[in-house]
Amino acid sequence: MKKYQSKKFLAKACATTAIVGLLMTGCGSKRGDDTTTEASQTTTQAGTNADPSGESTEPTTSAVIDPNDYVVDLDSIVISDYLDISKVKDLKIKTSDVTATDTFIKYNVDISLVNNYGLTLTEQNRAVKAGDTVTIDYKGYINGIRFDGGVASGYELGIGSGKFIPGFEDGIIGHTVNDEFDLRVTFPEDYSDKDYAGREAVFKVKISKIQALETTDNEVKEKTSGKYETYQAFFDEKSVEVKQNYHDSIILGKIMSVVDEKKQHEGLVNEYVQDQLARVDSMCASYGVDRLTYLNALGYDASEFESILRENGQAYAKQKLTILAICREEGYKIEDGEMEEFKKRLVTDYKLENEEKLMEIMTADELEYQLFYDKFLEYLKNYKTED
Repeated sequence: MKKYQSKKFLAKACATTAIVGLLMTGCGSKRGDDTTTEASQTTTQAGTNADPSGESTEPTTSAVIDPNDYVVDLDSIVISDYLDISKVKDLKIKTSDVTATDTFIKYNVDISLVNNYGLTLTEQNRAVKAGDTVTIDYKGYINGIRFDGGVASGYELGIGSGKFIPGFEDGIIGHTVNDEFDLRVTFPEDYSDKDYAGREAVFKVKISKIQALETTDNEVKEKTSGKYETYQAFFDEKSVEVKQNYHDSIILGKIMSVVDEKKQHEGLVNEYVQDQLARVDSMCASYGVDRLTYLNALGYDASEFESILRENGQAYAKQKLTILAICREEGYKIEDGEMEEFKKRLVTDYKLENEEKLMEIMTADELEYQLFYDKFLEYLKNYKTED
């Protein structure tokens, strides 16, 4: 069962930087960039196939959005009004829970070559292996009754992507094209839909295609412009990043699960919504289309899309408040000269002319939060887990 199976996921994947991918992208990424990656999709809990609906609206004007009009002043936030993070200090996390599997690493390393360097998957005439991408049809049943959200046709699934509930992807390994089989799995106890949590399900699965990355050292060297001499060199470096991102994402997820939200911060929700609309408008401008035309091409009307953004914004607000709260509790400060060095690094990373250009796409508050976010990543990296 997919992590996101409805149009909600399509909206996040096609038009926004998904909050799920926060640890891969940060919060201060350049507007207009789509930086969501496969490696960011590490949590295995899933949503059901609840397809949102909305009434048609009049065309939306893609007006230029000034970030200074919506970015919330960090110093103005009294976090205790919105969150209780007292349970975080008592959180116990096992080392085994934050350790990426070989299957996960293999898939994400290979798909990085495909997504970032233009290598291609080729069709295979063999049994499914870790790291493959399979095209499948499936239907899910609980106690012999088909359930909502458990049906798909022609779906491409990465074996090791972590997009389906535990056991599903591994259960496909060893099967071949045209195989039809029953796959018995159990929904996690902390599954997002409590009606399914802890329950056993049977999926009737059929494989129609198997694809995998087949490459040579010479091709890797050519496609990466000589940065990597061999596939193994790429694998060795990228696998470290994949492992760290998995570790950090799982810990963040567990932290978020024990944070109690007293009320929503409407300003931060709006901050997210407006930022994502600005990204969409930037992309639309590059293609010479307006926002409504773009949304209609994806199958949305404006009110539906903004409703989806608002739902994502609620998760964004809670997570941003949590990160700020932990940074404050840990006593993290921005030291003298640190901001100037950070700006210089971003100018280089974004290939900008100067700092003035940087400040056209980021506000002072965004820069401050990004610095705290980087400190939070160090907090996650050094988080003490238990054997």
